[in-house]
Amino acid sequence: MRQSLAPLEREPVSVHAPFVSYPGGQYRHEPAEERRTALLAALDGVQLGAYDERIVQWLAGWDVPVVAAIVSLLRRARHTAAQQAHRGGGEPR
Repeated sequence: MRQSLAPLEREPVSVHAPFVSYPGGQYRHEPAEERRTALLAALDGVQLGAYDERIVQWLAGWDVPVVAAIVSLLRRARHTAAQQAHRGGGEPR
């Protein structure tokens, strides 16, 4: 499994894969707009309504570990759904 799709075993320090490692430091400064961009990238192809956009903006205001965990969960869920569809499993439960 690619590292960016592995379950998180410790607090993430970046909203970008692989989430849990960043050379030379604890946390990377990632402003709210960068956190929002990471969330939207994980939702690529998903149609968002006005309320969805509000929630994405609200989530982007959380700290890096929270946003990174959500981005990681979304990426892994999409990957799992794609694998199931490829195997003929149809819609994930």
